[in-house]
Amino acid sequence: MEAAASRGPRPVTPHPRRGWRTLLRLSAWSIGFTLMLAAIGGVLFMHRGDAEGSARIANRELELMLERGETIDWRAPVMSRHWWHYFRLTHGVLAATNRRLVYVGVPPEEILPREAEPQLLEESSFPYDRPIEIWRGRVFLGTLSGVVIRSPDQMRTFGVASVERARLDSVLSLMRRQQRIIRETDEAERQRALSAALAARQPVYHVVARGEALELIARQYNVSVEQLIEWNGLPSPKIRVGQSLLVKPRT
Repeated sequence: MEAAASRGPRPVTPHPRRGWRTLLRLSAWSIGFTLMLAAIGGVLFMHRGDAEGSARIANRELELMLERGETIDWRAPVMSRHWWHYFRLTHGVLAATNRRLVYVGVPPEEILPREAEPQLLEESSFPYDRPIEIWRGRVFLGTLSGVVIRSPDQMRTFGVASVERARLDSVLSLMRRQQRIIRETDEAERQRALSAALAARQPVYHVVARGEALELIARQYNVSVEQLIEWNGLPSPKIRVGQSLLVKPRT
């Protein structure tokens, strides 16, 4: 009895058939996961769309979107992906004008044929006088180099082909330059307004010329004779040539 107790419980050996079933389940899941990744990869890498045709359409639309006095400084072909297009590429053009960033995208063709109808384009606008944040890096699961553009009311992600990176850099550089010009112009206008407000609060003096009377000076500055007498401490309305008169007190 003691010898049997010292040996302890016997180890449980798994049934061979159960082990095979587990392996088969794991294999089925692995195959399904691999097929899913392959399908996603096919969508992301195999479908390229008509880049040149889309660029022609986008550039025509850009010209129609310009406002009076607005000109395009530079443009670059970009790409985007949306789940409602099954993540297929949407080719388009991102342009820097003298007022804003403008994007026009041409969605891919419908998978299922539909009745002929006007083509719907993607359009976005990022005015320079509003905050714009730029992030550069890999986009679309790391498949493309690109940029994320964010403003207070929208965000867009664009990919760019390696050969077009320099053109995208030029678009973003022009955007930053225009934003800097707007900031400098606004600051200069603010300083002018401050200077004008400060000057308006300063006292104004008038030097009496030959032939001028106190009544004439009062009409010139839209004040009364009594005010001029009070402000300058005059004993009478009589004034002399070369006398400096306060015609507007400090406010």
